[in-house]
Amino acid sequence: MEAFPSRTPTTLKAGGTEGASSTTGAHSTLKGLYPGYFALVMATEIVSTALHLYHQTAISMGLMWIGAAAYGFLWVTYVLRGARFTEETRQDVTNPARMFGYFTMVAASNVLAVRFLFAHRPFLGLALGVTGCLLWIVLFYSLTTLLIVGRRVRLTMVNGGWLIAIVAEESLSTWLGAMVDHLPHAGKALFLAALVFWAMGIMLYVVFIGLVMDRLFFYRVRAADLDPPYWINMGATAITVLASSRLLLLHHAGAALVTVRPFLEGLTVVLWAWGSWWIPLLLVLGWWKYGHEHEPIGYHPAQWSIVFPLGMYATATTTLSRVPGFSGLHPIGAAFVWIALLAWAAVSIMAVRNVWLTRRGMRLRARENVRRGASPSDGVG
Repeated sequence: MEAFPSRTPTTLKAGGTEGASSTTGAHSTLKGLYPGYFALVMATEIVSTALHLYHQTAISMGLMWIGAAAYGFLWVTYVLRGARFTEETRQDVTNPARMFGYFTMVAASNVLAVRFLFAHRPFLGLALGVTGCLLWIVLFYSLTTLLIVGRRVRLTMVNGGWLIAIVAEESLSTWLGAMVDHLPHAGKALFLAALVFWAMGIMLYVVFIGLVMDRLFFYRVRAADLDPPYWINMGATAITVLASSRLLLLHHAGAALVTVRPFLEGLTVVLWAWGSWWIPLLLVLGWWKYGHEHEPIGYHPAQWSIVFPLGMYATATTTLSRVPGFSGLHPIGAAFVWIALLAWAAVSIMAVRNVWLTRRGMRLRARENVRRGASPSDGVG
């Protein structure tokens, strides 16, 4: 209520108090908005894409529009937060442990763009892809500069969320690769651009995964430290595999593809194997966190960073299985499509339950305030 000092709770009736309580709750939620909430869109759209590959049209289209609606809503929410809570936004942008969450805006734009291209909506696909590209330019160079000249970075600030920067870069590669089919006359240029972003993402991954492994191996790790974005350790390799697999399947790349094809195929297998290695380890660490250390399980928007890597792994493995010589991977991709969908459903249920419990709690507190309120003779002045 301190944010709205003009209101006096004791003079409001039950409905007014509930409205004030709801406003205060929304105010608090906006103030503490998670920087990486666009992972919701990333997760929804990549699961939609995976289902599209297996001709599950109804579910896939439903998820596509859910993700699109969430994308628009989150943009409004982020702009409002930036306008109303400038200091909190500035702290997130300059905090090395949280700044990389904003790269979910880039990845969400590009993953949604690719999904729209598959749905034969090229204008939306082009507009979102350009948006993602512009966001990447602004975020990558501004945040990298802040990381270099800003506050001193401690290795304990490094976490799996840093790898979202790689996901953003590789998402640009996947979008450029997908645009080749829609702009075949520019196929060679788009292929080279996609190849450049793919290679840049790999180099950045090598640097960041080294820091992440150093953090995990040589510093004390508590249960609270193993947050869901560590699944991006696997998700970053999965989207890199997806990007290179799509490049290998292009028909308008010209001689450039012939030149780099052996390199692409070899490194794609290495990255797929490395990403697959992460999955059992992440499951064991999850058991240690929640089973052994009894960390409470509750909804947090970071949990979409678990769904996205699972959906991306399914999509990447399925796409790689279509490259000649890799058809044996198809059953793995098919299985992970449904695993990713179940994960999406589970996190969605937790999110809805969290909203319901939060609103129920606010209503109960409002009614309690009314019950304890002043008599009708009390008033302002």
